[in-house]
Amino acid sequence: MAACTPAPEPTLIETSDHCMLELRRHRGSGAPVLLVHGASAQSGTFRIGETETLVECLVRQGFDVWTLDWRASMRLVKNIYCANPSTDFTIDRAATEDVPTAIRVMRRNFGITQKIALLGHCMGGAIVTQGIAQGVIGVADVETVVVTALALFYRAAIDNLLKAQDGVLEELLLKQALLHPTTQWVDDICHQNPRDGDWDPLLQRPYEVWKQTPLRHHPCDIAICPRLSYMFGMPYLPDTIPTIHARCLPSQFGYIPVQFLLHCTQNLRRGYAAPFEPNARRRMLASTDVYLQHEPFRDLKLTLITGDLNSLWHRDSIDTMYEWLLRGQRSARPRDEVVKRVIPGYGHQDLYWGLKAPSDVFPQIVEGLRR
Repeated sequence: MAACTPAPEPTLIETSDHCMLELRRHRGSGAPVLLVHGASAQSGTFRIGETETLVECLVRQGFDVWTLDWRASMRLVKNIYCANPSTDFTIDRAATEDVPTAIRVMRRNFGITQKIALLGHCMGGAIVTQGIAQGVIGVADVETVVVTALALFYRAAIDNLLKAQDGVLEELLLKQALLHPTTQWVDDICHQNPRDGDWDPLLQRPYEVWKQTPLRHHPCDIAICPRLSYMFGMPYLPDTIPTIHARCLPSQFGYIPVQFLLHCTQNLRRGYAAPFEPNARRRMLASTDVYLQHEPFRDLKLTLITGDLNSLWHRDSIDTMYEWLLRGQRSARPRDEVVKRVIPGYGHQDLYWGLKAPSDVFPQIVEGLRR
């Protein structure tokens, strides 16, 4: 049986573009830390594990733990879309709105006066670091940042690189707004309850081809597993999360906005974070380094963590972020040491869920948050 930390009742918070997000508090006596999950996932990422959850660990260590379900949360995205189908689901908007709104609410509504530590995983790490680069998350509020798997530089395995070039998502976005790992496409998702079934043929046909190639990393009889792997790359090492892999995956992965996924592929094609281009076609993306600014990171205490076997976001994503932070004149680099941890034998989600994550990974996270 996997470990599971109960979820407190959420505080609903509203961004300036009217997205209703969920903020939860696991009260502790120490420093506040805000945990930001990946896209297509939810804040429960941090409340589940094979032997212990990260939330459990951090509360035990004395942290005042907060979790945010932001606009790409599987818990919220369908309601946000159906309330306003024109919602901007780009990484840009998530970076400028979602985490800054949570920080403001923590301060205004709950009286948090200390600096707030941030932990961002996967696309949570991407929106945190992009928000820092854009100046909307600043040192007045945040001093300590831990990022796992992804920051400003996007590197992936060869199959994800190939999929990012095929143009399917550009075509799919013209037909549907949300994509689910297992449910079929329907004309009106807000008024129909789609069942499990095939994706739109634009996606289903290449998926059927992919399943017959060596790029399918893990043959198993868990229905959601190969579809997750096709959508995102293999998001875990299954042998390290036996109970979660067998029983819990459908509760941990769900809808993702196609626009958000398309922005991810644009960044992957470039190799780094850049503004979304709504009308870009394959191989026609503008070159821009507008988000690659050193100055906003200078006064932060940064810890970068990934697994050496990560096949969703390659470890080069973290390696490149680390090298970029240390590039240039001394006056432009972070004042404090930038810490990088590449943990042997770990992939992506198993950094949090794995059988030995509480002894191999959690101490590295705690150390980073306490800097």
